[in-house]
Amino acid sequence: MSGHPPAALPALVYWEDPVQTGAVFGGVLVGLVSLTSCSLITVLSYSCLSLLLGVLGVRLYSFVMVKAGKAEAGSDPLAKVAALPLALPADTVSSMAPCFASTLNTVLAELRRLFLVESMVDTIKFGLSLWLLTYIGAWFNALTLVILSWVGFFTLPKLYVNNQVQVDEVVAKVMVQVEEVKAKVVALIPMKMGGAKEE
Repeated sequence: MSGHPPAALPALVYWEDPVQTGAVFGGVLVGLVSLTSCSLITVLSYSCLSLLLGVLGVRLYSFVMVKAGKAEAGSDPLAKVAALPLALPADTVSSMAPCFASTLNTVLAELRRLFLVESMVDTIKFGLSLWLLTYIGAWFNALTLVILSWVGFFTLPKLYVNNQVQVDEVVAKVMVQVEEVKAKVVALIPMKMGGAKEE
């Protein structure tokens, strides 16, 4: 197997540019950890104040370097940031709206199917998932789960790329066992419920 990451995931999570990835990962992680002890308004205001002080510091440094003759007048270290487009194109928003509506409709239809027990097996799996979530909710609050997910988002893809062969072997063994257990459970459950046919 090749060591190249799949093109579907951004290069950011594979740490191809460690400075850029570290800035994104670290900045968001600091914000999330700050939310565990401070309110959202406090974290936002301190983050914006820190950003403002950083920009003022860069501007002051640039001004001093120009006055000292060590930099050219008109050289702006923040020019790359100032050139970033912030406007969201209207055609992008209008092209995303049908995708969002389609996804929402699919989720609502699936939830209706699960709650109305149209498929006994899928509803049992859904119920077990909800039951497991009650235990996860008792152990962690939502913010802790968001922090763990963020750390996992930036570590698991790189770990997978570095250990792809071993991970694939373990996942294949686990999937075989899961399929065996699923087949045994399905054999014990009636295939029809309320007139709906099992897929």
